[in-house]
Amino acid sequence: MIELFQADAIEIMKGVEDKSIDLIISDWPYNIKKADWDKWKNVKSYIEFIDKVLFEYQRILKDNGSFYFFHNDFFQVVEIQKLITDKYDFIFQQFITWNKRFDSAKNKGFLDGFIEVEHLRNYQQMSEYILFYTFQDDTGLKLINSDYNHYVPIKEYLKSQQNNFEHETGILLKNIVRWTKHFHSFAQGQSFGFPTKESYLELQEKTGFFKKPYEELRKEYEELRYIFNNQKTHHSIWNYEIAKKQGHITPKPVGLIENIIKHSTNENDLVADFFFGSGTTPKACKNLNRDFIGSERNPLFYKIAKSRIN
Repeated sequence: MIELFQADAIEIMKGVEDKSIDLIISDWPYNIKKADWDKWKNVKSYIEFIDKVLFEYQRILKDNGSFYFFHNDFFQVVEIQKLITDKYDFIFQQFITWNKRFDSAKNKGFLDGFIEVEHLRNYQQMSEYILFYTFQDDTGLKLINSDYNHYVPIKEYLKSQQNNFEHETGILLKNIVRWTKHFHSFAQGQSFGFPTKESYLELQEKTGFFKKPYEELRKEYEELRYIFNNQKTHHSIWNYEIAKKQGHITPKPVGLIENIIKHSTNENDLVADFFFGSGTTPKACKNLNRDFIGSERNPLFYKIAKSRIN
């Protein structure tokens, strides 16, 4: 499902269901005056606009969802981060630099011309920033484990197996198993720690109970954590060439957007981009079998995006 709307971002988001989006990719305007759609009277009015956008993002993103935004103006990034810190629940994960000038880039020779100018009194900017957020801590465990309402089926299964074993043998489970995690704690207010695979296999071996496969038991646990499918390819500096214009002056490379999607979603997850421009994010979602919803206000960009998808 690929849903494209020609409309204002905030108006479209108001109709999106709470906690329904797995990943938000936000290539919102930077307020650096590159075009009419990128101009605000001042930084204050721009941040007020971003505030309205973030309000909707927080509402529609799932508890285990991820959020990335692009920018290239450090001072305005600082203001956005201050807004997030003061008002929103997003937890900063990483500051990624998109490096556009690297040894194997096809246009490196052209870009070299911008840094070889003798009168330069600063380092020429050849990068943009990507900031990555979730609602969870870096492991995705602290918030989840502290909520008593999580893992109910797992807790019930573990407790029933413990009761069955103790009833049949007359032996207290804690007397024969080394408890390395608090997954035997089920009381309100107690933190739940999911068993390691080693602990669970020890349970099976020493009791003859707990027959359910570890992978099956772990599935619900993993679904509560934010997704991060480590591709073992990227650190915090990403080398991607400048994308062809596609009718829009600042498109993002399809490969870069695909990299975000691969890391932070699974197939058939729902990705959103409410500033999709000429359609790079929906194009990447179609390539990777992800669902997409998004908007673009500019009729020309919307038309180009529709053409790329179709």
